[in-house]
Amino acid sequence: MSFNLDKIEMAACTEVLKVNRDLLDSEFDGYKLSLDPLPIYSLLIKSGVDEVKLRDDEYTFQHMQAFGLTNYLTGDLWNPNCVYYVDTEWRLLQLRVVLESQLTEPTVIFTIPEGVTRRAGSRHSVSLSFPSPHLCVLSDGVGLLYVLDTGVRDQFECTQWKVIFKKEVCGGAPAILQHAVCREEESEIRVDCLLLHVEKSCRVNEENGEGSTAKSNKSDYETYMEWITLKKTVDQAEFEVENTRELRGKTAPVYCGLEEGAQGLFVASEADFVIISDSLYPVKAEVNDEAEKEEEETPLPLFTWTQTGEDVILTFIVPETVSKPDIHMVMEADRIDISIKNGKELLSGALYRLVDIACCTWTLEKRKLDVMLAKENEGFMWTEVVVGNTRGEYVADPDQARLIHERLAHLTSDALGPDPSGNIGGQPGISPQDLEECDMNVENEVCIYRIDGHKHTISHKTCISSYQRIFKAPLQPSHPPCICLRHDVDGVVWQPRPTTAESPSPWQHEATFNALGYVQASKRNCKFASCSPDTSYCVLCDCSKHGYIYRQPADIPSPLRNRKSGRVVGQIAKQQVISLDAIDDILGLQATNERLFILTTKKMYVIRVNVD
Repeated sequence: MSFNLDKIEMAACTEVLKVNRDLLDSEFDGYKLSLDPLPIYSLLIKSGVDEVKLRDDEYTFQHMQAFGLTNYLTGDLWNPNCVYYVDTEWRLLQLRVVLESQLTEPTVIFTIPEGVTRRAGSRHSVSLSFPSPHLCVLSDGVGLLYVLDTGVRDQFECTQWKVIFKKEVCGGAPAILQHAVCREEESEIRVDCLLLHVEKSCRVNEENGEGSTAKSNKSDYETYMEWITLKKTVDQAEFEVENTRELRGKTAPVYCGLEEGAQGLFVASEADFVIISDSLYPVKAEVNDEAEKEEEETPLPLFTWTQTGEDVILTFIVPETVSKPDIHMVMEADRIDISIKNGKELLSGALYRLVDIACCTWTLEKRKLDVMLAKENEGFMWTEVVVGNTRGEYVADPDQARLIHERLAHLTSDALGPDPSGNIGGQPGISPQDLEECDMNVENEVCIYRIDGHKHTISHKTCISSYQRIFKAPLQPSHPPCICLRHDVDGVVWQPRPTTAESPSPWQHEATFNALGYVQASKRNCKFASCSPDTSYCVLCDCSKHGYIYRQPADIPSPLRNRKSGRVVGQIAKQQVISLDAIDDILGLQATNERLFILTTKKMYVIRVNVD
């Protein structure tokens, strides 16, 4: 397959999320608490769980977004009876459930090499994904990527998994695996892997240097994603790297996944990720980082200006050879023109407000040209000098700033939560402890978009800033994870898919969980959230002890009639509460159509969700 890279254009299509009205229930009247017992079975975790804490130097915005909350339990959509976790000895264990009442000990199926030495340094948690029924992709969190031949995973006697690919990726930086998909084409097999890591900004390394304490208004870290394509023929025993793409972004993505067929990549983030390198298809030499582009395009100021209540003072720096006769100045009540003889124009245009020409003056001393404009309306503060001119830099006058501060002193205080009336012992004001999340700064605009893997451009893009993210969960083995967004009070599940002529939008409304947005907002201790692959129920899980299941409305044997409204109710949506037998931190959650798996620091819980 070939592409004409000369005709590639950077363009993004802005779209909207189109909700399927047939999947909304305008008459939903809430969940009914069900006291039906759910069978809960548990198994003691003898060798613990490999928890990875952030280091002191990793408590940055990017690190917290990317690695702050880790699900240490991994599911397998190809085999819903199996779940996996890594213990403290860096062994991958499989728990296979055939009969809940007879849970067997987890089986060690793979031991990550060099566990003692590699875990000693900087690292993230081990992450894995199952792109096919016989393959597993694993990142050890220290910079190595493995592809494992698993054989038949859902069988009574598990065999040890074999390494068929091992390579250092992301330059050896600690990384986590976000997603992996498999493509089988005739006699070739390709596995696409998406990894995420956070690196110190190259700008900081180059400008500040080692050990420098220089400050910058930019973040010192950048987020990178590495999209690696592995390939092998049916005759080959091991994979080899066919292509490597690297993407860069300012912040960690809130969602990412490879498109079915791996022709594109779906990302949701505050700032767009851009492909900065591609080993097969050269990336056009353009400035992709918007902030860097703005810096390069922003010209230096031609003058500085300050103001008092009566005057506006402009200051220009002119060449040493310029004298007073070389200054050409035309001043009117509403306009100013300043230029140098046989030279460039310094300032020209309509003034922001009227001036008193009789009181305006200008002086030239050495290279400094000062122009004083007397305000027609004294006391009125200007926001610019010439309308539309942005080449001037405003410098606050110290005396004027002091006067403004004195005038506003009654509105500020050095005390925390002072009395707004200024009276000691009066009614206290609002302190930071009284503020809620809605009172804090609103995050930047978040968009979900599709990046074309060959053209290196954004093909589809829509803003989701107004929709709260509730969870993401895989629904089908070969598809990217779905993302559940809050629409009004409901939770709407969106499944990214390849576009077709019949369905030009890649965001498909897959299911709706009624009032889930309202319910989730009330769960202050919610740590994990997910749903079953068939979207028959969703689950919210606290940091410890409790989980909450919300089922889709189901038919009841005999219809009920509401005594107040007279409406006949034929379906009821149930809520069920899970209460674990110990108060241990919950480390992982996986939901299947039949069971719910919860991993804590000491136990594995298996909850039978659908009881016939």
